[in-house]
Amino acid sequence: MAVLVLGWGVLGCLAAIRPTHAVEPNEMSLPSADASLGIDLRAAMIDDLKFLTSEKLKGRSSIDSTIFEAAEYVGRRFRSIGLETNVFGDSPLQIVDISVGPKLASEEQNFLTITIAGKPVVIADSNATDDASGTESLALERDFVPLAIGTNSGTSQAGLVWVGYGIRAPEHRYDDYAGVDVQGKVVMMLRKEPGANDPTSPFDGVDNSRHAFFDTKVSTAIDQGAAAVLIVNDPASIERMVRDVQKRRDAERDRLAKTRQRLRTLPEDAVNSREKLQSQIARIENMLADMSSQVEAAERGLLGVGGAGLSPRRGAEKTAGVATGDSATRPPIPVLSISRELANRLMPKPLEAIEAAIDSNWQPRSFPIANVKVQLGVEISPSTVQSPNVVGVLPGRGNLADETLVIGAHFDHVGMGEFGSLAPDTIEIHNGADDNASGTATLLRVAGEIAQLFSGPNRPAHHRRVVFIAFTGEERGLLGSKYYVQHPRFPLSSTVAMINMDMVGRLNDNELTVYGTGSASNFQSLLKQSNELTRFRLVEVPSGYGPSDHASFYEAGIPVLFFFTGLHSDYHRPSDDFDKLNLDGMDRITDMISQVSERLATSPERPVYVKTDSSVKIRRQLTVVIGVTLSQKPSGVVLSSVVASGPAQESGLLAGDQVVKVGKTSITTIEQFMDQLRQRSPGDLLPLLIRRGDAELRFDIKLRRR
Repeated sequence: MAVLVLGWGVLGCLAAIRPTHAVEPNEMSLPSADASLGIDLRAAMIDDLKFLTSEKLKGRSSIDSTIFEAAEYVGRRFRSIGLETNVFGDSPLQIVDISVGPKLASEEQNFLTITIAGKPVVIADSNATDDASGTESLALERDFVPLAIGTNSGTSQAGLVWVGYGIRAPEHRYDDYAGVDVQGKVVMMLRKEPGANDPTSPFDGVDNSRHAFFDTKVSTAIDQGAAAVLIVNDPASIERMVRDVQKRRDAERDRLAKTRQRLRTLPEDAVNSREKLQSQIARIENMLADMSSQVEAAERGLLGVGGAGLSPRRGAEKTAGVATGDSATRPPIPVLSISRELANRLMPKPLEAIEAAIDSNWQPRSFPIANVKVQLGVEISPSTVQSPNVVGVLPGRGNLADETLVIGAHFDHVGMGEFGSLAPDTIEIHNGADDNASGTATLLRVAGEIAQLFSGPNRPAHHRRVVFIAFTGEERGLLGSKYYVQHPRFPLSSTVAMINMDMVGRLNDNELTVYGTGSASNFQSLLKQSNELTRFRLVEVPSGYGPSDHASFYEAGIPVLFFFTGLHSDYHRPSDDFDKLNLDGMDRITDMISQVSERLATSPERPVYVKTDSSVKIRRQLTVVIGVTLSQKPSGVVLSSVVASGPAQESGLLAGDQVVKVGKTSITTIEQFMDQLRQRSPGDLLPLLIRRGDAELRFDIKLRRR
């Protein structure tokens, strides 16, 4: 994939977005005037949500060009609020390089030429229109693909030796290299190992042993002095590859049919919906066309450039007693995946016959291939794309102006679902309304409220600088926040705290989870004060760790608070859409976070960092009902009432029963019981141990959908 180099219009030029130094305090000026005072923040939040979840952004993948459209929007909104956006040169963007794996250079640099008795091997061209041009030279990505598990750059020219599965396994008295000289030669081998799916195989047959691993095979070839490796896919792997692609293709064909049917049934006046469905149909048709070529590649057995992993562990076979001792010092060699059709052209008998012969008695069948010469070259480079963090600043005032409060949320999601989706068989836009358009829109609204408060006539005389950051790359491993921490715009030593919002759009049962409550000594009291008006049922998690951007700051020694409304069944799926958001809940969460932010920005005392436990469980929302109300008693959790015709009553539970255990877990608090319910799905059986009087009784409660 090519590096993204995009123009920036109102946000300035990418060439200017390079400063990564920490600047001195008071380097920026205050917003010009009360820029945010006239904004209807609720209406703006809804507009933000609708834009961020729109089809045009295609799920806001951090490696797709649409992430820049989203970033440009957030940058404009920061400016409209009144924040300083000339943060990196004349832009709010901090550019992050995101690795997307290896990529091939030109066809001229990645080539394969094979001759048999001096004549070049050619492959029939299925697209040829006349017999005279029905064959052509070996083609990149049709007949062969260089693999990143080998050297990134190199050429080779040598004779060819067939080495079976490329295995040396003295523990099984099996050695494909016995009796053949591969020094300086190109070796051709099969993927996997003898007797796949045969439980009588000495290599297990059911599960792959280490001898089936790509890096084991390549390292063994290096150890034996081979100049290059050609890998031929095995029939079972090809069948699985084809089946997987066909499954995805069939799912897209089904989605296309359903989308066309929806289009046919739309009323004439549904213009916007019609345009949206037509756009979806065009995208699906394009994907289906691409999938046809994917099926063809799978049928040929070709791996992708990164399909065998990266460069192998040097000396991996030393621990197995099969290395000669110098493989760790040998340089990597070129490795190519070649089609079975091409491999069959080079062999004296069909591959299937040779595979069957090896599997018949578990004995190698290796030999030099006479009169065959191979010339090849590979040129593979790491591939990165540029992706932006978006930063807006409200400068500080007075005695606290030298210190910084960071408020952030990631604005990327999983795009079309190719990376990170929990609906892996569907290539469809994942709009990510809750994850994390909700956090981004809340970030913008909090920014507006703080800007109003700190820019109005009654603004405080002393407050910290507030830095608002929309992070990219969170879904790929907190990449944007990690980059900011490594290249802070303002010194981390003067950064007093970080507030993070990730998935705050599905408030349920008035339950708001806050992580990091133990990451500073005063955070619990701060939350209690801030919750006096909003009156959430707060679930406090002391740890400052977890799978979101606050963790990057906490690991750098900065206290954090992370606001979260819980995982749900639409998480990382195409169904996480705008119409499922709890907008009233987001209003109240904004109020809560704004109060916490104001206190952290104005309090003379700096929060004191506290080390917390790194083991964190991410809370799920409750999706089941059991049909009881609970009371916390000194003795434990008691059923205060049982709902008529509910699962609990139908199973025989009574008011006054005390919960002793759920499964093997002892229950002493209501929160422990609720945590057990959160782990269950509708239809599950909840195993309960109940104390009734002096007796202990066991029940299996079939849970219903909430």
